[in-house]
Amino acid sequence: MRKISSIIIIICIISIHTIFGQDLRPRTVEVGVIAGPTLCWASPKNVGYDNEGAKIGGMYGLNVDINLAKPLKNYFFHTGINARHIRTELSFNDEYKPYDTATIEAKYNMVYLSIPTAIKFKTDEFGRFVIFGTFGMDNSFCVSSKLKYKEINNVKEDKTENIYKQTFFVREALLVCLGFEFLIKNNTKASFALAFNNSFTPTYRKDYTNKNNGERVDDKSRMFEFQFGFIF
Repeated sequence: MRKISSIIIIICIISIHTIFGQDLRPRTVEVGVIAGPTLCWASPKNVGYDNEGAKIGGMYGLNVDINLAKPLKNYFFHTGINARHIRTELSFNDEYKPYDTATIEAKYNMVYLSIPTAIKFKTDEFGRFVIFGTFGMDNSFCVSSKLKYKEINNVKEDKTENIYKQTFFVREALLVCLGFEFLIKNNTKASFALAFNNSFTPTYRKDYTNKNNGERVDDKSRMFEFQFGFIF
């Protein structure tokens, strides 16, 4: 995780240095840094698997907007590189120890490196404000996946299991976002947005199964993201 954070920080510094060379609006490329909390939950399809509510995760990274219709400033290709921490919780019956079936409540903590590919639409300025909407795909690659047992038969448990090899490496999701930008000074803007991130692909591989019945654990993750950032 430290390597991922370092890579994102280095890319941000290089990109911001390049962007400062653009003085006129509308600029061809706009670069911003974003971060914010997320509300994540799982949508299991297996009988006997229950979602235990939304959990708080987080995201941070670098966004890049490329003007598609200069000299207009309304249509952009949106991409970047982000880190997403997706946390969910499920309860289910499974074999915790050999020949010992138990009711399990477990937390899942997955980290993805994401590259969004989307179209961003912006309004003209309303004073110092610009409203925008984004629609496209979030293309993610899993870099870490862990399961932490919370309770076994209603008894508190503290055990963590690495399930990276059982987690699907690619996560493809619909990304829809609505927000606004506030012009601070010159080319510097603050941005605020609410995004919905809805996975199309399963979270786990076929070999991640319930030991009781042999069924593949099938669920997909969804989340709301509260994004705060600065554009330079």
